[in-house]
Amino acid sequence: MLAYPHSLIGPRLALAAAALALLAACAAPAPTTAPAAASPVATAPDAASAPVIEVPPSSIGTWIDLGAHLAPWLAGEGAAPASGASVPTRVAGLQRADGRWLALVVVQRVPGAGSACPPMGRHSVAGADGCLRMRRDADFDRWLQQQNPVLQRWIEQHDWNSRPRTWISDRASGSADALEAVALVEPALLEPATRNNNDFLAAGRNGLTWARQFASATQATAGGQPLRVPPFPYSAPLAAPPAAAPTTIPTGVVTAPPAATAEQVMPARPAPRVPRADRQ
Repeated sequence: MLAYPHSLIGPRLALAAAALALLAACAAPAPTTAPAAASPVATAPDAASAPVIEVPPSSIGTWIDLGAHLAPWLAGEGAAPASGASVPTRVAGLQRADGRWLALVVVQRVPGAGSACPPMGRHSVAGADGCLRMRRDADFDRWLQQQNPVLQRWIEQHDWNSRPRTWISDRASGSADALEAVALVEPALLEPATRNNNDFLAAGRNGLTWARQFASATQATAGGQPLRVPPFPYSAPLAAPPAAAPTTIPTGVVTAPPAATAEQVMPARPAPRVPRADRQ
């Protein structure tokens, strides 16, 4: 056994420790950074998620399911809860046999966007569910085209445009979703024919009652029910009878009749007068 002086042991131990540390550093794996968290992918909106519309029976015209669409926000008042044509929208229309649209119902829902009502205005209806607005003559002085050009343009693009119209719109309140329902209705479905001033002043009552029922249906839709369109108080006007077919004139060469010829006929000469025998 060999013995080493204490003066040599210290430096040798230090060199060995340094070598071991160097080997450990080489053997250790390189430090890695944590992977970045994956960014969430936005879910595309589904047009079929728009509320279902249930319609009342009608003696004139046929209700048509006009389908589910991704449309822009069509309310026309307040801040839009979604950008672009991304709002699930469902449409139903009452069409007469001659192709005229008597009523158009549109409902939209934006999940999780809230249900703030726009400020009260001259077209707001007090005492109704949600945020009910109504204008009886929506086309007078181009009001609808100027007040809500997005709705007007979208309807024209689908060829669902008919005039005159009453505009009724309601936004559900107290819901986590932004839900809006719009109805464009032939005024004759909501108001009777007027014959004097008293009739005219009272004509809007039934239409206002229908609008409040429509607002209640919109509020129920926010709770998960279909949008049940209330029946109209009056029947739709009849379509005008078809125009008579124009009389057809035969075409081709027309031969003129021969010219009439005139022949002068001389009257017969009168018989000679015979003198009377009694005067001879």
